[in-house]
Amino acid sequence: MPVLVFDTSPLSCFTRADRLGLLKQLTDGFERVTTTAVMDEISNGCALYPVLEQALSLSWMKVVPVDGLDELVAFAEYSSRLVVGNHNVGEASVLAWAEVNGGIAVMDDQTAVSCGRERGVDVKRTLALIARGVRKGILQSSESSGLVDDLIRAGARYPCTGSEFMQWASENGLLISSTPDDSPEPIR
Repeated sequence: MPVLVFDTSPLSCFTRADRLGLLKQLTDGFERVTTTAVMDEISNGCALYPVLEQALSLSWMKVVPVDGLDELVAFAEYSSRLVVGNHNVGEASVLAWAEVNGGIAVMDDQTAVSCGRERGVDVKRTLALIARGVRKGILQSSESSGLVDDLIRAGARYPCTGSEFMQWASENGLLISSTPDDSPEPIR
């Protein structure tokens, strides 16, 4: 089963938008993990956003350490490019775990996305998860627009608004299924 490795931003925004149940639904069929560093970042945000407590104990999200030798080497390489002070530690840990364990990193930060892709990591953005939800019939187009706007209000930064999402997703090839109906639907 493919493994999605979540960064702080998608988890935080879905939590703050009160949409964690929908995130679970959008990612059914995948194993879902996040790293200890991401959980630490979310925990640190609870003082400002108490609702983030909900993300700390999701029964469907496994928390994984980044402490194997190969993971630590990859983490050091990502950290040298991404981490500034205490910022972007979550991204570096997600990319390191995904690279070593063959996971799919779920993140939205452009620098981290580019860095991971340069090293061959399969990286998907939150908008790709939403487009997959539309393709699979989990979301109607109007629901996807509302979700995008809710996530933006919760702090997400995307290249489109909710009202622009369907056109943006279409222009970026995210609404065309690439598998037969009986195959697992990938995330593009």
